[in-house]
Amino acid sequence: RDRGVRPHELTEWTALRGLQLRQLVAGGFHCCALTTHGDLYTFGDETGHDGSNGNLLGHGPTGNPQNHVSTSREFASVCPPRRVELEGFGPVAEVSCSTYTNVAILMDGRVFSWGDADGNALGHDRHECHTPQWIRSLRWQRVSHGALAYTNAAVATDEGRVFMWGGNMWEGGIAEGRGSEGPTEVQWAGVPSCYKCSSAALGSEHGFLVFRKQP
Repeated sequence: RDRGVRPHELTEWTALRGLQLRQLVAGGFHCCALTTHGDLYTFGDETGHDGSNGNLLGHGPTGNPQNHVSTSREFASVCPPRRVELEGFGPVAEVSCSTYTNVAILMDGRVFSWGDADGNALGHDRHECHTPQWIRSLRWQRVSHGALAYTNAAVATDEGRVFMWGGNMWEGGIAEGRGSEGPTEVQWAGVPSCYKCSSAALGSEHGFLVFRKQP
């Protein structure tokens, strides 16, 4: 830790007490907690240090002081865990976080994203995205897995197809230079037809695809 900076004490969020969690993932300034029933809770900073143009927590426009923990100046901008409730959203099968973006894969295969839209990082045209938005360009796909890295994103479908978006601003990344603002399909060669891509993992400048042999 940095010299002169007091370490944070371990603190229980009572709002999550008793919930069975399937996933707990963190971005640069916020966290997402997914229960075994598909309920999504988010907590942390709504905008981060650089001022995201969308609410990282997905609870609507930012700046409502009633959402914050005000027990100390150090945590004045921290919001406690709260369930993301939106008509047509859920149950959630998987959630991923990057520094300023989020992607949720629903049980029915739809993909939602929210947070900072810089560099087309969200895969849709909503530039101030304070709540989860359906990526409609993927509406004909049943998505099973998603991955994020900075402003880059990728998803894998049940059919073994992979789509990528983002990377069009700031430091760019693996999705940069595709000539598109929305998702585009990833092509590859050298993989036998009996193998199907099941998931993807991203770093800012690199990515990996996992292939599984089909019976």
